[in-house]
Amino acid sequence: MTTQIAVEPLDACRHDPRMHELDVRALELPGRHQFRRSLFCEAVNGKSSLPLTFVAIVDGKPAGMISLRETDFKESADLSPWVASLYVHPSHRNKGVSSLLVKRLEREAEKLGYKRLYLTTEDSKGLYEKLGWRAIDRVRTPYGDAALMAKDVGGDKPHRHSG
Repeated sequence: MTTQIAVEPLDACRHDPRMHELDVRALELPGRHQFRRSLFCEAVNGKSSLPLTFVAIVDGKPAGMISLRETDFKESADLSPWVASLYVHPSHRNKGVSSLLVKRLEREAEKLGYKRLYLTTEDSKGLYEKLGWRAIDRVRTPYGDAALMAKDVGGDKPHRHSG
């Protein structure tokens, strides 16, 4: 039997009490994921400046999330927009949830007219490369060395890049 995975805009399910379950699950993660928990909590409560957040729903419960933000890495503030806060609960990893979340966000970014997206990753470069992303630089984040990655998605809005 195949598990059904839905990827829904957070706005569509913001008032669903199950959305808070993902935040509770994130509490169990090591400190480096603390920022993701706070971003998710802000987004669920409608207090976030995140312009776009999607939640993966598996068997009626939240299993992961991803956001598109104006900025996510202050050392590259000239680049925009950013894929941020990709999180999948450990029990749902290696089942394609991350890929579905990334692909959905890319489609929505393209619909919004963006041409290029950016992200940093300390440990998931291979995942993004499989999805067509390319490393454009190596950077240092508060969590260690990371790949700065980009992907062209089409659209008609120019990406912000001063260099």
